[in-house]
Parts: sequence; C-alpha cells; structure tokens
Amino acid sequence: MAKKKQDMAAILDGFEAAAAKEHEVKEAKAVTVDTVEDGARATALVSMTKSDKDRLTAIAKAHGLSLSAFFRLAADEYIANHEW
Repeated sequence: MAKKKQDMAAILDGFEAAAAKEHEVKEAKAVTVDTVEDGARATALVSMTKSDKDRLTAIAKAHGLSLSAFFRLAADEYIANHEW
C-alpha cells in the first residue's frame, strides 16, 4: 500500500507541474488581454466557508496565482471544457 501511495504521489507531482506551467501561460495571456482591452477592474463577491477559502488560496498560491486570478482561470477553463 505504501508503494501505491508513492507511485500516486509521483504521478500527481508530474501532473501538478504540467498543470502549473499550462496555468502560467494562460494567466499571462489573460493578464495581457485584460490590460490591453480594458484596464478597468470590477469586484465580484464569492461566498464560501473559511476552510474553503483557505484551501483554495493555498492551491492558488502553490501555482503562483492570487485567489482572484485562480477563480478567473478556473471559470474560463470550466467554460471552455464544458462547451458553454
């Protein structure tokens, strides 16, 4: 069982590294588009538990993103992958 966990950790580490790189490219593109097209910013409130916020913030920071950038990226990814 310990071997299985190590194998899964290795798989996830590789997946996370690839996902982080992909997210960096998309985030850079999103920032460029936002700055060029419309420099104005708007605020949206998202309600969640403190534990959800802490968990999502940790994930965002691990990938070099702010929570706001993480939410924008996640929303764009969801829309693109679910044909909205």
